Amino acid sequence: MKKVSTLIVLFLTTFATTAFSQHKFALNLGYDYVQKHTGYVGAEYRIDSNRPEHTSHGPLNVGIGTYLYGQNGKFMATPEIHLNKTWKHFIITELSASTKNIKPSIGFTFFNLARLQFGYSFPLNQSDFKGFSVGFHILIGKAPFYDEMRVF
Repeated sequence: MKKVSTLIVLFLTTFATTAFSQHKFALNLGYDYVQKHTGYVGAEYRIDSNRPEHTSHGPLNVGIGTYLYGQNGKFMATPEIHLNKTWKHFIITELSASTKNIKPSIGFTFFNLARLQFGYSFPLNQSDFKGFSVGFHILIGKAPFYDEMRVF
C-alpha cells in the first residue's frame, strides 16, 4: 500500500508541476474532517474566468484529488472529484464525490486562494465518511487563477 500511496503522491506532484505552466491550474492542499482526520492533495482547473459582466458570481472550478488518512494502522488514499462555484466573490458551493462518499458543502473563499467549507457527507457502501464535515484548503497557483478584487 505504501508503494501505491507514494505513486499517487508522485503522480499528483508531477501533474501539478506541469499544470502550473498554464494559468488556469492550481495545487489544492487541505485538511478535512469527515468523522476522521484527513489530509487532501489535488489539483483545480478554472473553467471560466472573471469577466466584467459577472457581478454576482465568480469562477467555476473542477478538481481532482485524494483524501489521505490512516485506518487500522495503515495509510489509505481515497480518490475524489469535485465541482465548485463561487457566488458574490466570497461564498462557495461545492459538490464532491469519491469512492467512499458524496458531499455537498458551502463555505467561504478568500479570492479563490483559501477556502473554509462546511457540509454533510453521505456514505457509499457503509463507509466511515459520513456525517457533518469541515475543511480548510489552500490553492497554490499563478495570479490569473485567483479572483480579482473588485471595489465597485
